[in-house]
Amino acid sequence: MINSIDEKYIRLCFELAKKGEGFVSPNPLVGSVIVKDDNILATGFHNKYGSFHAERNAILSAQQNLSGATLYCNLEPCMHTGKQTPPCVPLIISHGIKKVVVSNLDTNPKVNGIGVQLLREAGIEVIPNILREAGEELNKFYFNVKKYGTPFVTMKIATSEDGMIAAEKGKQTWLTGDESRKFVHKLRAVYDAVLIGANTVNIDNPLLTVREVSGRNPKRIIIDGKLSSNLQSTLYNDLKAETFVFCSAEADEKRKADFKNKEIVLIELQSGFEGQLELTEILAEIVKLKINSVLIEGGGNIFEQFFTQGIFDELFLIKAPRNFINGVKSFDIRTNNEISLLNKMDLGVDTLFHYKNKRSKCLQD
Repeated sequence: MINSIDEKYIRLCFELAKKGEGFVSPNPLVGSVIVKDDNILATGFHNKYGSFHAERNAILSAQQNLSGATLYCNLEPCMHTGKQTPPCVPLIISHGIKKVVVSNLDTNPKVNGIGVQLLREAGIEVIPNILREAGEELNKFYFNVKKYGTPFVTMKIATSEDGMIAAEKGKQTWLTGDESRKFVHKLRAVYDAVLIGANTVNIDNPLLTVREVSGRNPKRIIIDGKLSSNLQSTLYNDLKAETFVFCSAEADEKRKADFKNKEIVLIELQSGFEGQLELTEILAEIVKLKINSVLIEGGGNIFEQFFTQGIFDELFLIKAPRNFINGVKSFDIRTNNEISLLNKMDLGVDTLFHYKNKRSKCLQD
């Protein structure tokens, strides 16, 4: 039977862990609570990539002797060396902690179950899998990369009531209201990167930064096989976020030089079917950049490719109370029977539909 006390403190670990959103990737979100006789002695969370882990922060902040205490942590404590921070398992053992309660085992092969094993060998009681599913949801970006070798991909698309993404081809159309824009900026602050195509750069001249809420700016990824996007665009001329452009190896050499002169990171790939870049190859390269999560923000051609190929994990569809009739039509969501509706809610005057893709993924070789 699950102890309700254990659940209470694991939930607190989740809340602490969320304080690191946007700052700890490619590491997981982790919070830790140290308790004795149902009194909290210390708390901690992983607040930035390269800084101390949650357990160490909690232990170092404690003002009392921790002998006989219980340490709660939503992820299995680490024990491997060769990284920027020291392992947590020896520290836990050295402070006389008698019990460790975790939500999830760490699927990193350098940790997976070994941290628990070493704690038990030291005589510490370990209780795993408390609120396991909630813990998996919290760290879905991290677990996805470790399991499948691909970033967690979420599509965000705004349409009119009649399914249009723009009133007219080649022209920017503002569809949604203030609450929806704030929601999108919250997403950007959480995801590691935002991805768009060359047409969106040329038509919308977007910033792709976080402005409506507080948070860090995501990296910017542009798919531009022929390097046709305008180099005078704002995102190519500010230093607010790292910008990566995926292009074809066969693209014009002078254009490549022009992009590189802007200090833009150019990643060249061989063209696939009909001269397009393969999305799976792009995602494989994105993982190498230590990017765990990608938010797809457009445009129509990019949406169509990711949707029809089923290369996404979740989809946020925002419908605005407008009708264009003869506008630029989006893909028909009804053509994919692998997606299921997770949630529906109002965003001011707009309506948000949150879908999950049920597709099975191929494990990395």
